[in-house]
Amino acid sequence: MFLLRIIVFLILVSLLMILAYPLLIVFDISTGGNGFGICENLLTCSIPITEGPRLLVLLISAFFILVFLLRVVMKFINYLNKEKSIL
Repeated sequence: MFLLRIIVFLILVSLLMILAYPLLIVFDISTGGNGFGICENLLTCSIPITEGPRLLVLLISAFFILVFLLRVVMKFINYLNKEKSIL
C-alpha cells in the first residue's frame, strides 16, 4: 500500500513537471540561457516551425498518459481498501 502511495506521489510530481516545463524554458531563455538546448544563441537561433507543435503534442500526450496511470492506480488502491469513493 505504501508503495502505491509513493507511485501516486511520483505521478503527481511528474504531472507538475510537465506543466512547468514550458515555463522553465521561457525562464531559462529570459535569463540568458539556451532554453535547455533549444537555442544556443538567441540572435542567430533558427528553430524549425514544427518544434513548438511537436513539443505541445509530446507534453499533452504524456500528461494524459500520466492522468490515466494515476486513475488506474487510484482505482487499484480503492479496490484494495474495499471502500467506496468518488473515483
